[in-house]
Amino acid sequence: MKNIAHTLIRRGLNRVFPGDIAPLATGADTMTAPAPVVFSGGLTTPLVLASPHSGRFYADSFVQSSRQSLALLRSGEDSFVEELAADAHALGPALLHATFPRSFCDVNRAAWDLDPRMFTGPIPAFVKATHRGLSGLGSIPRIVADNRSIYRTRLPFMEAALRIRDYWMPYHAALADTLTKTQAQHGLCLLLDLHSMPDTPDAPSPDFVLGDGHGTTCDGRFIQTAEDILRALGFKTTRNDPYAGGYVTRHYGRPSQGLHVLQIEMRRGLYMDETTREKTENFSAIQKALAILAKALLDDLSTPPLRS
Repeated sequence: MKNIAHTLIRRGLNRVFPGDIAPLATGADTMTAPAPVVFSGGLTTPLVLASPHSGRFYADSFVQSSRQSLALLRSGEDSFVEELAADAHALGPALLHATFPRSFCDVNRAAWDLDPRMFTGPIPAFVKATHRGLSGLGSIPRIVADNRSIYRTRLPFMEAALRIRDYWMPYHAALADTLTKTQAQHGLCLLLDLHSMPDTPDAPSPDFVLGDGHGTTCDGRFIQTAEDILRALGFKTTRNDPYAGGYVTRHYGRPSQGLHVLQIEMRRGLYMDETTREKTENFSAIQKALAILAKALLDDLSTPPLRS
């Protein structure tokens, strides 16, 4: 897989760093921090599972630099999603997930999609903010939960560059490598990018939102199968509303080249208490539902023809 965008990101990092700089975490954080991305399983199937937002390691230095409580910093976390994927993973698909939180570094955004107003000093020309970045929801988020500012003061831009180098890049390097090798081995690859979403108390919430970039990131057969299976299991689903897929879905989804990506958002109230962040008794039922979905998609992947 040619990853021109990631090559450009490395060039940007090379411009920022004059030489070797130590990893971001220091002291006690270094002693306790897990690897930024965890990969498990092999490449025995053309299906890959990923959870970019379920990381639950909040470094003390990050929490202490925030004006918000840990509970608020966790409000955007896709808690336990990699555990929800366990039964599907047991069927053979590889599974990778980030261990760091999205409020610290969001790998479902382009690397240099940053709000320049959150940093001190000059901003490199390669920083290109989208409307999401300017709203505070870039790769280094400025806000969390009801537009609350995460930081007490502006950050040095070097802080953002270090997070991109030490967290964003390792995650995408692992993901790109997994997808490339899976596609090479099986002739095609389908990534299920797994997320969770909050309940909306003022309006009925779908249980699952299936996102394929409005028909651009995976063969229509896969989203149809996902919709049919989930509805047969009794869940309410929508397509691309309100989530059509983030950076991962749109960057890696290239159906014409045999690489398909389907984003799946799961309503948190299905499996956890959003206030206490405790699993509910329905947790195992959602695990089983994802396994049934994975099995159906594996059947699809083994049955030609597919668009190429």
